[in-house]
Amino acid sequence: MIRTAHCLVCLLAVLGIIAGCSKAAKMGQLSSTVTFKGKPVPAGYISFMPDATGGNLGQVKVAQIKEGVYNTALETKPGIFPGATVIRIAGFDGKKQRGFGQGKQIFNPYELRAILADGTSTMDFTVPPSAADRLRIEPTSDEP
Repeated sequence: MIRTAHCLVCLLAVLGIIAGCSKAAKMGQLSSTVTFKGKPVPAGYISFMPDATGGNLGQVKVAQIKEGVYNTALETKPGIFPGATVIRIAGFDGKKQRGFGQGKQIFNPYELRAILADGTSTMDFTVPPSAADRLRIEPTSDEP
């Protein structure tokens, strides 16, 4: 009887641990605009990379930029991990051509750091003109 009770307690403890581990991390949703030299960025993407040095251990999430607007809720795997984040913005002219799926780069990838909240919020990004200094245009697709 005591052994059965002990086994039952152990089983409940294990089930409690499993249930606790299966809870998904809270996700945030972020949307708004991206501008460069006062104009909307025609095409591109924003990468949200959780900053482990700031205690954020989530996964990298990417949102597409279309006509200066992005929305993490519209992506295949929606949402972002809240907390310390390295944000990387890549912008293109939107004129597709061989080797340039989103067009040619209009600035070098621009990085900044931010603390992102959970829930739904907005955050505008303005890429500084200096991001185009010594512009390195590289193909963005493997098309022949």
